[in-house]
Order: sequence, then structure tokens, then C-alpha cells
Amino acid sequence: MQVGRYQLFETLGVGASSRVVRGFDPMIGRQLAIKLFRPELAIGEARERFLREARVVGQLTHPNVITLHDMGIEESTQTPYLVMEFIDGTPLDRLLEKGTLPLPRACAWIAHAAEALDVAHTRGVIHGDVKPANILITTDGKVKLTDFGMARVAKRDTGDSPLLGTPAYWCPEQIMGRPQDARSDIFSLGVVLYEMVTGTRPFEADSLQGVCNRVLSSTVTMPSQLQPVPASFDEIIAACLTKNPEARLSSGEELAQRLYPLARHKIVVSAAPQAKAVAPVTLRDRASRLLRSA
Repeated sequence: MQVGRYQLFETLGVGASSRVVRGFDPMIGRQLAIKLFRPELAIGEARERFLREARVVGQLTHPNVITLHDMGIEESTQTPYLVMEFIDGTPLDRLLEKGTLPLPRACAWIAHAAEALDVAHTRGVIHGDVKPANILITTDGKVKLTDFGMARVAKRDTGDSPLLGTPAYWCPEQIMGRPQDARSDIFSLGVVLYEMVTGTRPFEADSLQGVCNRVLSSTVTMPSQLQPVPASFDEIIAACLTKNPEARLSSGEELAQRLYPLARHKIVVSAAPQAKAVAPVTLRDRASRLLRSA
């Protein structure tokens, strides 16, 4: 198969409105990741929305954001597509299937993600669907955010509903259909951080309505009640997950600066007592001992 000049190979992942395949650019000999959307997004207003969002996202440049190289619509199949750098890594949601992460590692990764979001926010780009599946961890431990703005691209599929994204990571204003801004992404990132450290989500429920009710009205169980974490971590989580956006952390940069001290936190382990160094016995020492014993 092919879209544009790009050759398509095996599927790497499947989402609600798209799938990602491994691709290849024969013109420059580069391996790529290509995201293919349903034909419905190539029609009318959805088509313009897709092209507009892709142009905006293509302007983002940051070490922790997956680079968008190209985009287009394959006219023969009416398939919109994005051409991105290929990352050898694992989505965070798959890592979390194995259990919680050490506090310093979780704080470092989320701090890097927060800095990437801050760059996007200063350009007026709201992610809108921050969740573990959209955070890739490379084989050398680097964070890469993907899917900027793609929840808004898929808006047509939900009948223009404000409830775009993944329920467990929605913010209150998203549920209530109010305008979202940088603080909305901060809320979602706080949910991800909470899950990374505690192994649970703060607003878990058995139904969509239950999740929404918990996001809007429930009091979050502080992480220190679930895991041995410092009080400062509780304070960060509380500042991310407050219901009122006005009281929430206002920027990714602010969140990153509060996380970095915990990312450098080390567990102090008492060192075993070291044996005293024994000076080597010289020939003069031996002679002196012989004379004293004679």
C-alpha cells in the first residue's frame, strides 16, 4: 500500500479514529511512522480542520515532541495522513501494565512532557488528549509526546461533543463543555503522573457517567495514602488536579520546575563500614620488630 510517495508496511498501533503504520520514504531512504485517519475526516469541514491542525502542529519543534514531517490526503482512497518521525520506543500505557514507576523516574519523565507542553501552549496549541498512550518512551529513556490536536481533528466523529479524549484523563472543563487552555492539559498530565506513581487512576469508575461525576465532584485520595512519597509530591498532585482551573498550576514550565527536585531525589542507603586501610610492612619495619623481640 501507499499514500502519497510513502510506502506502508505493518500496523504499529490502532486508535478510535486512526491507526499508525510503519512507513518508508523511498525518495530519501528514511523510515517513518504514518498515521492514517478514516475517510470521513477528508470531507467538508472535517477536511479543513485536519489540514489546519496539521499545519499548526507541524510548526512545533521540541526534543520531547514527535516531529511531523509531512501531511496530506490520499485522494484515491480519501485517506488523511500524517507523516512523523519513527520512534523506537514503547507507549507509557504499556509500561504501566507492568506496575508503578520509581518516583524520581516518573517525575523526570512528566517534567520533560510538561516542558514540551509549555512550548506548544506558548504557540497556542492545546494537546487535548494527554494520556499514557500518547507518551512514548524511547529505548534510551527519552520522552516523546504525540497526537497534538488530534482529538479536535476527530471531533466530527462525536457529533461535535465536547467530550473528546479518554474519559479517565478528562478535565472538568472538558466534561462541562467549557473552553480549554493550557491548564486543561496540566490536569490530564497530573492524572498520568498520579497513575505512574500509585498504580491507580484518581477518578476511576465503572461507567462514563461515573468517571465524569468523580472528575467533577470527588476528592482525590492523596498519593501518600497509597505509596510512600513525600508531602511535596502530594502538593504537586493537588495543584494539578484542582477542579477550578484558576487555582490549578498555570503552565507546563511551572509544573516542570516543581517536579525536577523530586526527579533528582535519591534514596539514602547507609554505606557499610569500610575497613581501615593497612599500611604495607616494609623491610625496615620487619628489622625493627626483630630487634625489639631479640
